[in-house]
Amino acid sequence: MTRYEVYYFPSTGLAEAARAMLEYAGAEWSDKHPKSWETEKPLTPYGKLPVLIEHGDDGKVVEIFESGAIYRYLARKFGLYGQDIHEDVQQDTILSQLKEVQTSTFMTFQDDEYIKKYGAEKAKEASQHLLEKHGELLKKNGTGHYVGNRTTLADICAYTCFKLLKKFGVVGESIPHQEVFDHFEATLASDSKFKRYLDRAEARFANYKF
Repeated sequence: MTRYEVYYFPSTGLAEAARAMLEYAGAEWSDKHPKSWETEKPLTPYGKLPVLIEHGDDGKVVEIFESGAIYRYLARKFGLYGQDIHEDVQQDTILSQLKEVQTSTFMTFQDDEYIKKYGAEKAKEASQHLLEKHGELLKKNGTGHYVGNRTTLADICAYTCFKLLKKFGVVGESIPHQEVFDHFEATLASDSKFKRYLDRAEARFANYKF
């Protein structure tokens, strides 16, 4: 059986959507955390994490890097992309919007106070706009999912992104289209495969920095 390693820091960040998809698919996988990032950084393809390491049944090892590429690879492999090219591009658009907000959120971790302050302001502004527009998207689709009537890559990436934004206080308890997002979360929780991810994630989160 093919097994996977998610090479990332002990945090949710840009790796959590990949972990969620692996859990959703019932794949065999494990976390791999850097022991000394300064030492290991030059050994990664672009000096960045996450990296997905796939160990095939035939002994072949494949490394996939850049979070967006990892998400799309797993989505295609596990049937979490769209039913046609139009659904695919809808999801690609959503992923790009989420990445923009995540990028500004991660700026708040910088040591430079100006960058940190700018990042916090940018993240709040971008997330408010994102939630407003995504609430409209979910409401228009009307199924509790972003695309169609099943759990897809867009749902999983949005869910993990929103949880991160809430954890860091980028968005408050009260958000635009609250009832729409409540329906979205309830719909995902009713999917037994996604519920498996939720149940198992709790134990991992206890060992994560954020």
